[in-house]
Amino acid sequence: MLEDLLLEGLKPSIVEMVNDYLTENATALRKVQVIINDTVKHETSGVFHKDFETVLKLVNNDIPTMLVGPAGSGKNVCIKQIADALGLEMYYTNNVSNEFKITGFVDAGGVYHETEFYKAFKNGGLFFLDEIDSSDPSALIILNSAISNGYVTFPHEKVERHSNFRCVAAANTWGNGRDFQYVGRNALDGASLDRFVAFSFDYDKSLEKALYPNSNLLEFVWEARKIAFENQIRHIFSTRTIKYAYEMEEAGFELDTIIQSVIVKEMNADDINLIIKNMSIERSNNPYLDKLYYIVDMIKD
Repeated sequence: MLEDLLLEGLKPSIVEMVNDYLTENATALRKVQVIINDTVKHETSGVFHKDFETVLKLVNNDIPTMLVGPAGSGKNVCIKQIADALGLEMYYTNNVSNEFKITGFVDAGGVYHETEFYKAFKNGGLFFLDEIDSSDPSALIILNSAISNGYVTFPHEKVERHSNFRCVAAANTWGNGRDFQYVGRNALDGASLDRFVAFSFDYDKSLEKALYPNSNLLEFVWEARKIAFENQIRHIFSTRTIKYAYEMEEAGFELDTIIQSVIVKEMNADDINLIIKNMSIERSNNPYLDKLYYIVDMIKD
């Protein structure tokens, strides 16, 4: 089964565990039919985020989309899977600090230095602008114009938009600026926000369970995530957190090392105590929670 799945990085020792789970619960494992211009292109199978089909449909229909969700929720992986499903090259840029990251530039020798956006816009492909809410709002004007007008005047030539150009952005906020969790985010210009369909992209428990089948770890992180959100604790319990903790436990690391280096990291004793206080699971039933009691005592000392 796993030969056809997008499960890179899983060790052979856990393949059987994952297959057993996917046999019992196929929520994350799906076969998706990709249709382009009313013609069946192909089918793709894999372990996908619960919103994969919706985002795929938006991108396939050439609707500029901004995925808005917490760090480590799988936005990058989902977009790469969409590019693969549509047979498009993915061109990645992480935030735009100046317009030259979009347009490129001509150096003193007259040589044009192309960008990922230039290649996607001219040749076709999925342009992925990650952390758009960390970008300089004024630098996004070129991107706004490209989406609206269908052409861009680059430093060395004017380029008409390729028919297979697609644009997707990802953000941790809704473009209104910093919040309690993401303090380094910028407020985006209304014109930029108007260019994109904003789609909420949250953590997917079914996906986490399919990829990292450790009930104690999942129960603990899911509870901590909920408590942190409800109490506005500035700490992220992401899918990536689960991934790293799962891989470390599989590699034989001790739980105290995993918890301190991956799960709680820079959290102070007060925040950890708040997590412990609001846990609905029993200490005796979860080794992660039990170990956390000892760790918070160590921090106090």
